[in-house]
Amino acid sequence: MALTRAALFEDSWSMNPAELDFSEFRIRHIWGPPDSSGSRPCINGALSQKPFPYSVEQRINPYPDGEDADYGSWEKALDVGRSYLVGATVPISEFQRVYTSPLNEWQRLAYVWCVANPSRMLVLTSVKPRLIYHIAKRGEYVEFGLPHHCHGGEKYWVSRNGKTKVLINVD
Repeated sequence: MALTRAALFEDSWSMNPAELDFSEFRIRHIWGPPDSSGSRPCINGALSQKPFPYSVEQRINPYPDGEDADYGSWEKALDVGRSYLVGATVPISEFQRVYTSPLNEWQRLAYVWCVANPSRMLVLTSVKPRLIYHIAKRGEYVEFGLPHHCHGGEKYWVSRNGKTKVLINVD
């Protein structure tokens, strides 16, 4: 019995971020696996309605296998951010309360993808406004950075739960 092309595709269809580049990973969160006719149903209408004005590039993570012995612990990242932004005398709980915000939908997907691909970094670039994000696993967290002054930065956030981020650097 011969399998149809749709059946073959469905058998190989995966949502595993370690098997997909980021663009395909994001698309598969919008469009599900093919049905018997080969069409793909929309499984996340809200995500399909949101613009994603970024070009996607994947690079080698500058932190080998996503590890950073010096600044890779969550506590160290928060402490450095607190010291830099408000001073070491401010309680860490107060710092986190003020500088924590939710991740948006694409940031949540980028977080999941980076955790599953610790040796790779995402570089997302938009034209208007001109933003260039560098997103990579760094020890116990994923770092979201706008590292260039002339392209929307310099700002850095960290997330270890994939739901919220903490601002740790603004220049």
